[in-house]
Amino acid sequence: MPRINAVPFYENRTLEGICRTIVDAGFDSLELCRPHFIERLVTPELRKTFSDWASGLSLSFLGVDVWVDVQPYEAPERTLDDFRAVVDFAADLDLGHIITTEGQIDVVGGRTKSECLTVLVPLFQQVADVAASREITVLIEPHPDTLSIDNAFTIELIDGVDRANIGLVYDCAHYAVGQPETYVASIEQLGERIRHLHFSDGDARTYSLHLPLGEGTLDLDGMIAALKDVGFNGTLTNDIWGYPMLEDGARRNAARITALEQILGLAQP
Repeated sequence: MPRINAVPFYENRTLEGICRTIVDAGFDSLELCRPHFIERLVTPELRKTFSDWASGLSLSFLGVDVWVDVQPYEAPERTLDDFRAVVDFAADLDLGHIITTEGQIDVVGGRTKSECLTVLVPLFQQVADVAASREITVLIEPHPDTLSIDNAFTIELIDGVDRANIGLVYDCAHYAVGQPETYVASIEQLGERIRHLHFSDGDARTYSLHLPLGEGTLDLDGMIAALKDVGFNGTLTNDIWGYPMLEDGARRNAARITALEQILGLAQP
């Protein structure tokens, strides 16, 4: 069941256009995102109508990249309310998980990592509890410009939240830029905390450039071997954010992502 992230396709697209492009490219599952999907599917009734329509294309959904404006230090209540809304969205469409950051680096101010954790741990405990009530998992996705790109910080955050429905997204391109020398070794260090993959190639230097598999410089075989070594059994999404030829890249990736699912022995969701 090859899946791709909708985020790269959101500009100048209708919901129908995104879905048909994905299906025509050879994917049969889509990870949704805030632009277009959350913004336009504003009621439970609209969400059901959309889900029923997509099923006619044999297109399923798993996960949503929520783009919450995480302001844990200055606006924690508004942040929590925003998470509540996207949890409802995810539950209405039976998406299984939401993907977020713990907040961009520019919201940290002069706080130390320890000071940040004293705020983030209780916040994400609340988020995880809200999500658990709707049977949704919360996944934090490290970026090169978030504190969570540091493994020690992330481990302390995830373990501190200490909820069964909290985990990490390992994004190949993000880790390769944020940790160009250690992105493969990080898989072993993070281990079972990794619950979802954004799999792509990249060049290990350009922020958020997700290339079709085999067109970058990343050690894809090394990452696959490391994921097998830690017993990864989560879910997988292709990501080609930043690649300028989206439809061509998606077409060339569909079979490769299917093969990768088989290599990793991932169960169908």
